[in-house]
Amino acid sequence: MSRSIVTVSAPYDLWYDATTVDGHLGVTCWISHGPRAEDPRFDPQPGDVVVVGDDEEEPLSARVVNRDGDRVTVHLAIAGVSAVAS
Repeated sequence: MSRSIVTVSAPYDLWYDATTVDGHLGVTCWISHGPRAEDPRFDPQPGDVVVVGDDEEEPLSARVVNRDGDRVTVHLAIAGVSAVAS
């Protein structure tokens, strides 16, 4: 069963660099670089839905696919867009 991470006071859970999104809409984020870095309750795990943002565009929903300590890999959910094979 998937859990959803709910934002507390920030507009998104994890910051991401839009220039690093791969062809399958995957991107790696670091908890320590995001607005929830000081939130001890923030514990994203594979399968969780989080909100990611880049401070320029509207935040996006994403599903956590991997977590290795501070590093979280997510798959962006963009309506109407399919990932391209690379």
